[in-house]
Amino acid sequence: MDIILSSLMAALLLTIILSYCISMGTRTSFVLLVLLGLVTFFLFTLISPALAAATPQGSSFDSRMQQVSYNAQNATVINARAGYVTTLVFSDDEAVISTQVGFVKGWSVTSEANRVYIRPAPITQPSVDGEGKEIQEVFNPTAKDWKTNLFVTTTKHFYSLELSVLDGEEMPKNLAFVVTYRYPDAVRQKAEQAQTAREKEWQDQQAKTRIDQALKNGQAPRNWDYSMRVAPDSRMITPDFAYDDGRFTYLGFSPLKKFPSVFLYENGTEQIANFAVEQKGNFKVMVIQHVTPTLVLRYGKAVVGVVNKGYGKVSVAVTSNTVSPVVERVEVKP
Repeated sequence: MDIILSSLMAALLLTIILSYCISMGTRTSFVLLVLLGLVTFFLFTLISPALAAATPQGSSFDSRMQQVSYNAQNATVINARAGYVTTLVFSDDEAVISTQVGFVKGWSVTSEANRVYIRPAPITQPSVDGEGKEIQEVFNPTAKDWKTNLFVTTTKHFYSLELSVLDGEEMPKNLAFVVTYRYPDAVRQKAEQAQTAREKEWQDQQAKTRIDQALKNGQAPRNWDYSMRVAPDSRMITPDFAYDDGRFTYLGFSPLKKFPSVFLYENGTEQIANFAVEQKGNFKVMVIQHVTPTLVLRYGKAVVGVVNKGYGKVSVAVTSNTVSPVVERVEVKP
């Protein structure tokens, strides 16, 4: 966007100067045209994008063991040397799909798993000596002639690299033995996901704590003596908690569970039970308008029996018709 804006401003300025030149005399026009050329050169120098390849940084222990941050918009400079192999190491969870090198005969590029191995290779080609005999002439890698590029495609990223050969008798300090890629964006994303998971876990725990505390502080007695009979492949419809207050039966389901249909089981038959649904924290609570020895939950082929082992332990006061002795039900007629 900045380059486009700069280009538009430069074009506008050049148009104004050119119009002014046309309106002036010959000598003045010549001077202004020279200035126009200088301004044009300066502006295009400013707006031309610069080449900015990423250079791996050496370890404090060994400069040949290098690291570089992945950036899809940058090429990575790889400094290799004849007789040595340079290894590119990508993230553990990606695999190399393909590699394409510009100077095929001058570079050996192989790969396995999440690694790519690079070696500058000498070229042998037929030639004729001074006596007219055919010989095989060998051209060793040089910094001048072996510069090229390499593209690597993996299961997660696309990499662009600039390959260079370091020659000379002394061992160069910027020679790369191993170049390991780092992924700041991926690390940041994982940290954010972990933080989100921790926050959700904390919220779920807080919700459960509030529900447990509310149940403990409830004014009405409750019967928690329930058990389940779970058919095969039916764990996804088992309630996380079950109780009754002598009037209604409450079955709680976490978001990980399927919400089933409920039936009263009496005298060997099943009858559809009336129920309402309440949201308590992260739990969806089925409020069944009955207290019965056995309930049957169904979802597709999944079946769970809920047995009230404390049936009849909690009763509702007849005088108030509510689960609390301090609350009285009053019917209001319109």
